[in-house]
Amino acid sequence: MEIKNKNVLITGASRGIGCYIAHEIAKYGGNVALLALSSDLMHLQSLEKELMQFNINAKSFTADLSDNQQISDVIKKIAEKFGEIDIFISNAAIESVGIFEHQTEHVIEKTVAVNLLAPLLITKKLLPKMLTRKSGHIVAISSFAGKLGSPYQSVYSATKAGLNKWILGMKREFKGSGVSFSVISPNYVSNAGMYADVLKKTNEDLRTPKVAGEVTPQKVARMVVRSIMKDKTDKIVGAPLLIAVSILNELVPNFVTSMLGFFKIPQYNKKLASAHHNANEKDIE
Repeated sequence: MEIKNKNVLITGASRGIGCYIAHEIAKYGGNVALLALSSDLMHLQSLEKELMQFNINAKSFTADLSDNQQISDVIKKIAEKFGEIDIFISNAAIESVGIFEHQTEHVIEKTVAVNLLAPLLITKKLLPKMLTRKSGHIVAISSFAGKLGSPYQSVYSATKAGLNKWILGMKREFKGSGVSFSVISPNYVSNAGMYADVLKKTNEDLRTPKVAGEVTPQKVARMVVRSIMKDKTDKIVGAPLLIAVSILNELVPNFVTSMLGFFKIPQYNKKLASAHHNANEKDIE
């Protein structure tokens, strides 16, 4: 699907990977509806001004995606003030890391609501008109954690695994309709998002294990565009080894569990979870 002159909705657009995706879409001539929390409105408006250099239409909107009524209201507002959406990029997520038994029910519920339920509900509202036009594309930003089942990211992994299978099911269900679906699964993303934020806030040595590697937000954004234009279904963004690990994880999960232990991935994720917790504690003080 071509992006030029299409109306593109991006959730979680105010920071992290979302900003890079917005820039990449704008470079290809797409008009961008930027959606994030009301607390991030200034970030959205700043991004909106940056995107004007591409001679496209950009407009900011706010909503809490854990609130179904706010989702309904903002989708109506976008249609009225921006236009009908041709491409929906679901990027907003709560990147929940921590020891499962220490996570509150509220955090678990909100993580599932924002990461998994919100993309489904937004798509439910946008899909009918896409089907009528016989044109549209839905992109879900998942994570390699959803492929793997990452220790100390179990709730986050569950929501991302759900996205992976939902996209695959939808693509098969609506084959031939003119509406297509893609899911992007990056590994640890450098310079943007929760992982980068934790590294900035801690003095701990949290260098990513070499075997896992990092991926730039620019590379993720380029893969989003490629998936739309080339109709790719399921793309892992990271070291080539990750594709093999993903396949092995489906076939011989116990072997992969042992392999992760050998490369000390659980220990690293536990350190990351502790650093994330400590950083949040400092923010509250």
